[in-house]
Amino acid sequence: MITQETAALIYQAYREIESGLKILEDMKTIRERQGLDKHAPTIKDAFGRPRHLQLGIPSGENSHRVLDVDPVLAESVIRAHIENKRAELASVQERARIELQSPAIHPVPSA
Repeated sequence: MITQETAALIYQAYREIESGLKILEDMKTIRERQGLDKHAPTIKDAFGRPRHLQLGIPSGENSHRVLDVDPVLAESVIRAHIENKRAELASVQERARIELQSPAIHPVPSA
């Protein structure tokens, strides 16, 4: 049986891959529709103003942010993130395969 932790890791990897691909597709669509330069901001903020992307760690007094990340650089970071998550997914899928081949250690209680 696949453990809850393994299932969660699989879900998280798929979610990150999907989110990254969606951001890249949205940026490409906006750029093509509006005839924007590849360095022009494509994502709009809550007030509808085009903004460059940000990288950050949102954690209270220890938060850190890098503002105005160029879209070309942001896209490279997003693509690298997607590939990293695909590699993690392959590893976790192997873990799941091993778990499926192992006898269940903790049987699921019946309802």
